[in-house]
Amino acid sequence: MLTKNQLVEDFKRIGIKEGMVLVVHSSLRNIGYIKGGPEEVIESLIEILGDEGTLVMPSMTSGEDIFDPRTTPTDGMGIVAETFWRLPGVLRSIHPNSAFAAYGKYAHEIVAEHPIDQPEGINSPIGKVFQLDGRILLLGVSHDSNTTIHLAESLNDVPYRTFSTILLSNNGQIKKVEVPIINHCCQNFKKVEPLLKEKGCLTIQKIGNGMSQFMKASDVVDVASVQLKKNPYYFLCVDDCEECTEARGYVPTK
Repeated sequence: MLTKNQLVEDFKRIGIKEGMVLVVHSSLRNIGYIKGGPEEVIESLIEILGDEGTLVMPSMTSGEDIFDPRTTPTDGMGIVAETFWRLPGVLRSIHPNSAFAAYGKYAHEIVAEHPIDQPEGINSPIGKVFQLDGRILLLGVSHDSNTTIHLAESLNDVPYRTFSTILLSNNGQIKKVEVPIINHCCQNFKKVEPLLKEKGCLTIQKIGNGMSQFMKASDVVDVASVQLKKNPYYFLCVDDCEECTEARGYVPTK
């Protein structure tokens, strides 16, 4: 069982410091039992970041229901992220299926604008974290959860794009909106790990029962962009993967 004191010590040891802008992707199941539950994880991070820091987490939904940033639950983001957006003072972006939540000094700036056609673009919350020299903590998860790699794909204008149908409410009327997305299985995002290691800009540490990774968002974008410039399909699987096979067939929209 991890206590708050142990969490704070582990978070500091992996590299988290006061004043940072930090995006966290997490799996409490992989970390193990924590006294105080997901709230303790969040409180520990906020305590370290302090008044000058900002904590950011994914707050994405299934897209199957009308999105309301005040009520719509996350989908597949984990209990820490689901708990986070519901806490007092936490702000949430209004993108219908790629929302992020933030708390702290730059929270409003990060979530205030989230263009519907840029779910992970430079003006999205994850793009704002990058622009603010943010860091990434993969807490008990790997790079297949690292949304910043989608930012690199967006910045490099990868050809594998499609559209997802989202329900929106407009003056009481429900309408369907086609939202552009970069879509594939993301398993090959793990290819970023050795690239970051080679560059010497990745810290890997065991926290609880799971391995965690800490890095700068700019380093992730840099190493991913080098590969995408050589091969825009670098992160797509080459084996029998239905999602990546479908992605290869996408026709870029003009």
